[in-house]
Amino acid sequence: MKISQLYDQLEMYSDGDPPSHALFVLARLLGTPDRLLIIDPPDDVGARFDVADDTATLFTSAARDVGLPLVQTQPGGVAHINVGQHLLDIYSQQHANLICFPAMGIICGGCFGSDLALPELGDGSDGEDEIESLRLLARLVKGRRLQLYIPRTGSVSSDNVEVMGRLAEDVSYIHGLRRTISLAVAENEFWSQSEQITEILLPENRRTSIAVTTHRQNIERLYNAILA
Repeated sequence: MKISQLYDQLEMYSDGDPPSHALFVLARLLGTPDRLLIIDPPDDVGARFDVADDTATLFTSAARDVGLPLVQTQPGGVAHINVGQHLLDIYSQQHANLICFPAMGIICGGCFGSDLALPELGDGSDGEDEIESLRLLARLVKGRRLQLYIPRTGSVSSDNVEVMGRLAEDVSYIHGLRRTISLAVAENEFWSQSEQITEILLPENRRTSIAVTTHRQNIERLYNAILA
């Protein structure tokens, strides 16, 4: 477990192997109760931390019930919110929220742009929304001086070139899934080739247990989306 202070009233909590990251954004103003926004909190956040009375959560992918209020987002919209001294831009996709701290050059990319995990397809997704999310992230990374890119799981990075390479790998992975599985389904060979497809499409540098689990889930979701 590691807690890093990124800026005043902005901390990153990292835990696990590979590490998962949560951001704690605090609003502490004289004469007012503390407010706290937690981005991608751990499941046991309420038991592990002494949180402020006015605390809300925000997830970069499907929300989980962690016993705290949830910030509601609208797919296709962009929200600009202030938490104390920090301004956040929230880009809401169908299956993801991409979060940018424009004044500090910090981007929370969720399941995208990791060096240790794979991008996740949302339930019912055919991969198009995830490709659009990756394109948006690439524009955000290129459009400003990047101080820190934080994936939900994996290593953080302040290197634009490295992050762009990670995003390109994610795009290539999803395109490979869509192309191969669509062809196998069209030729009625998916089930006879499912194990070979699973092995071939899993990147060599993503052979961890968490990546394998995500990979199999992605294949199942894409298969169901194609048949729908």
